[in-house]
Amino acid sequence: MSTPARGLTSETNQVKNEMKTKRPATARTLHRQIGWVAAFVAMAWALTGFLHPVMSWTAPRPAVQAPPYGGQIRTLPDIPGQFLDKSGQIRTVQVRLVTIGGRPYWMSTDPSMTRKTVADALTGEAAPEAEEAHAIALARHYAALPEAGVRSVEIIDRFNTEYPQINRLLPVWRVAFETPEGLAVYVDTGADRLAAVTDGRRRALLWVFQNVHTLKFLGFAEPLRVALLAGLILSVIATSLIGAALLLKAKGRGLRKAHTLAAWAALPFILTFTVSGMFHLFVTMGPGQALPPPGVFSLADLEAPRPGPGSLYGLIATAGPDGKPVWRIETGGGIAYQGATTGHSDADRARAIAGAGPEVAVSLVTRFGREYSFANKRLPVMRVEGPEGPVFVDVREGLIAAAPRKSALQKAEGWSFDVLHKWEFLRPIGTKNRDYLLMTTVGVIFLTASLGLALLPRRRRKQPRG
Repeated sequence: MSTPARGLTSETNQVKNEMKTKRPATARTLHRQIGWVAAFVAMAWALTGFLHPVMSWTAPRPAVQAPPYGGQIRTLPDIPGQFLDKSGQIRTVQVRLVTIGGRPYWMSTDPSMTRKTVADALTGEAAPEAEEAHAIALARHYAALPEAGVRSVEIIDRFNTEYPQINRLLPVWRVAFETPEGLAVYVDTGADRLAAVTDGRRRALLWVFQNVHTLKFLGFAEPLRVALLAGLILSVIATSLIGAALLLKAKGRGLRKAHTLAAWAALPFILTFTVSGMFHLFVTMGPGQALPPPGVFSLADLEAPRPGPGSLYGLIATAGPDGKPVWRIETGGGIAYQGATTGHSDADRARAIAGAGPEVAVSLVTRFGREYSFANKRLPVMRVEGPEGPVFVDVREGLIAAAPRKSALQKAEGWSFDVLHKWEFLRPIGTKNRDYLLMTTVGVIFLTASLGLALLPRRRRKQPRG
């Protein structure tokens, strides 16, 4: 009577044993199958992550940080509108007096045109070649290369791999010099501002980083780029989580042991890098925050500037709140305004541009920081307090330079990317020391992935046939 029961028990135990042996085998199979993709992806991202600090360390620096000093304006030219009207331009966002080659010119910015409209301030003749000459002079100033030959000059009206979107300013002029390192300087002629500096080495590193780390070469098909990146990130996350389960019972020696030890060290960082990268990808995809464009005014409304007594150093007109031009006049005695805001200070003008009341606190910002980062490019700016956060205003160009108003989700993503992906919390120990730790960490990730990749053919050979 007991024989059938024993037989049934034996069969049940056999089934249980088979199920037990199949579970880890299934996990290992998934780990192997996804691992082929995940290993190459992790190695590529680790390598480009390793190169990122190198790219920062070796980036060319401008020889001069401050814009060129225009000097004193000896003779006040006639009304600029009389000259600029000849070009057919009717409306503009900015008119300013600029000295090019020791001669004064009126330069006007039409938002619908890439190039500035330039007229000789003494003769009234159009001077379309003057802007290019000014761009070269600015590039020479920032690079401290007064005698170097110029290889090429071109105007850039859209972002690209060499001049990515983080640079913010458009249009800009790219001036490439005849130097051994292939130095190129990007300048903004509208405000005599430096936009970027690059050379052959940085161009190569940036090309590798953007095309491998972020798949920038698929920028023409953004949904495809985002979907592919998300799939690759998920492959690494899935492989890591399955690998984490296998680590609990991992045994072996030699190459397998080395992979296990490296995986234990790399696992938390692989997950934090990939999860924060995925979060960043989905929160930042699509258009960024759109800042209000600078106001437009009619050249016909432009009156002659009246600087008053004292040495004259700068003249620039931008649109006031009512759409009428406002002159910002810089003299030896300080800053004065003429137009809709006559008598106002820079603080008053900043409040008007930001739409703030007369009692709102305003302060001058002369250096980049965490609140107003280098990515915003423009300095100096006025910081205007606002109900939803500060607004940073460039009074010379009459526009809002930054208004970092973020939703709770955007703030969470910003914290996640800064802390988990870029390790900004380690800045107190020094940027280079932080970079050394990051490079060591991604080195361990690269080692883990390469060891796992080396194990995959072995595991395939050891699989039983039939």
